[in-house]
Amino acid sequence: MGDNARYGPGFIVSIAVMLLVVALPARGDDSACFECHGSLEKVRDAASAMELALDDARMARLVAAPMAEGTSHAGMACVDCHAGAEEVPHPAGLAAQNPCAACHDDAMAAINQSAHRDPAGGTTPRASCWSCHGSHDVRPAKDAASHLSPSHVAGQCLACHDNRDYLEGEHGHALQIGGLDFAASCVSCHGGHDIQPHGADNSRVARRTVSKTCGTCHGRVEQAYLKSVHGAALSDSNNPDVPTCVDCHAAHKTASARSVRFRLDSPQMCGHCHANKQMMAKYGISTAVLETYVADFHGTTTELFRATSPDQPLNQAVCYDCHGFHDVESTRTMGVEQVKDRLLVRCQVCHPKATKTFLRAWTSHYVPSPDRYPLIYYVRLFYVWVIPSTVGFFLAYIALDVWGRRRHRRVS
Repeated sequence: MGDNARYGPGFIVSIAVMLLVVALPARGDDSACFECHGSLEKVRDAASAMELALDDARMARLVAAPMAEGTSHAGMACVDCHAGAEEVPHPAGLAAQNPCAACHDDAMAAINQSAHRDPAGGTTPRASCWSCHGSHDVRPAKDAASHLSPSHVAGQCLACHDNRDYLEGEHGHALQIGGLDFAASCVSCHGGHDIQPHGADNSRVARRTVSKTCGTCHGRVEQAYLKSVHGAALSDSNNPDVPTCVDCHAAHKTASARSVRFRLDSPQMCGHCHANKQMMAKYGISTAVLETYVADFHGTTTELFRATSPDQPLNQAVCYDCHGFHDVESTRTMGVEQVKDRLLVRCQVCHPKATKTFLRAWTSHYVPSPDRYPLIYYVRLFYVWVIPSTVGFFLAYIALDVWGRRRHRRVS
């Protein structure tokens, strides 16, 4: 009883600390560090000896292993990053420090100009260095085992950003399923340390710059787009109404442009802007383009397939079959004859024997009126009045006949 009273908890802790300090080897030898941090069991024992109340998650984060060969920091000692760790117990606030900032001040400066910046302008960004790069297993991004290798980077970003659409898109499938490391990952589009909000002018995914970002991989497409009526309006005057890459292809859930679904949905995609009366009024463009397309043979068939057989390949013309993909031009600047020549080439893809007279069968997205296609207008007007009038006349005739016969019976 007397011996136990003589050696209380405080005395035991003092002895443990003294032993650790005495056992702490010279700088560069981390063996003493792993006596406490080498495994979860050792962390638990050390915390118990120092009477520290730590939950399991906190203790798991304190487990460390020697730097493996091939890692970026192989050969460095623990105290090279964790200055002050040679003191046992460790100084208060040691875990809150950012050891990366001491060597990577250029990266820290870039982060503090980004969306992940430290609100206080210090070295504690919203996304910590180790949450992206790892802690004791940091490897070059080109290393397949790196946290930031193409196959792993999406998982790192999704740990904070709950947007899994990327994994369902063409780029995500190419990386995660196809193993194509050259496919676009999060950092390919958003950047690394210098990520900006998508609404910022200097963001890689801002409206004015997103085509350049996509053009990093899709160079020929970018050049065609910038020469088109849409791309020119965006690059020359930063027109907010014209579509960019992500308006048609989506930012994260990018669908294959060769898929059946993309083809079937393309008229509605174009109609999103071209059926907007307020937007089209600015440019004097008719909003009847979608309505007239859906009303003709091609559009009616397309809408029928979209509603009933969305996975069935479609052989009817959609918007981009006639207007082009990324190289859409204004029909106002091309001239009537040039429009006809190009349209005839498009029609002959499906109708090989078509001539210029074949084009007269189409009203060119215009609603017939007394000034444009008057014959069609008056024939339609004739049917609008004659059919209801004829049906109404016969219904009235039948009603009067029935009434007359019943009246005649009562008189008789």
